Amino acid sequence: MRFETTLQRSVTASGVGLHHGVPVNIRIVPAPASTGIVFVRTDLDNFQIPASWRHVARVSYATSLMRQGVLISTTEHLLSVLYSMGIDNAYVEIDNLEVPILDGSGLPFVRLIEQAGVRQLRRKRRYLLIRRPVTVEDKHKRISILPDETFRLTCDTDYPAPVGRQSIELEVTPQRYAAQIAFARTFGWESDLK
Repeated sequence: MRFETTLQRSVTASGVGLHHGVPVNIRIVPAPASTGIVFVRTDLDNFQIPASWRHVARVSYATSLMRQGVLISTTEHLLSVLYSMGIDNAYVEIDNLEVPILDGSGLPFVRLIEQAGVRQLRRKRRYLLIRRPVTVEDKHKRISILPDETFRLTCDTDYPAPVGRQSIELEVTPQRYAAQIAFARTFGWESDLK
């Protein structure tokens, strides 16, 4: 898409935070061009936290954003959906410190975006151009960003049984994201170790 987007209308969801177990309500609201995605803590006098790398506070078990000591936790599913569904600008009004987990996947957020509709704005999108490969490795984990004309995802995982080795490769479009990625749920392993 050449132009920035937002939602046609507001949508709401309620649930429980995965890590903090708190009840939470969110409302995703259309925003003007060049706003980006901005979390608005309605329980704290509408304090705003832009979804920016500048505000990433923690990424262990959840992606948390923090500005001036105010936290928004477990943002990864919602932000993945907004990006992959092509939403550039939105206010996410939230009345607690954590985005609700809903069913553990991004699919309920996809359904909300589909329900809201997408509106094209008059401002052209600005793009980050990747000119050379960038790779970060840590033990047996690696992530790479490679120059390409499209947003292409390649993922290989190798978990113990019963899951085993899994691979996926696809060009990410809103339709493919909704059909092939959004349903993936967060999961964990129970340990017999005491």
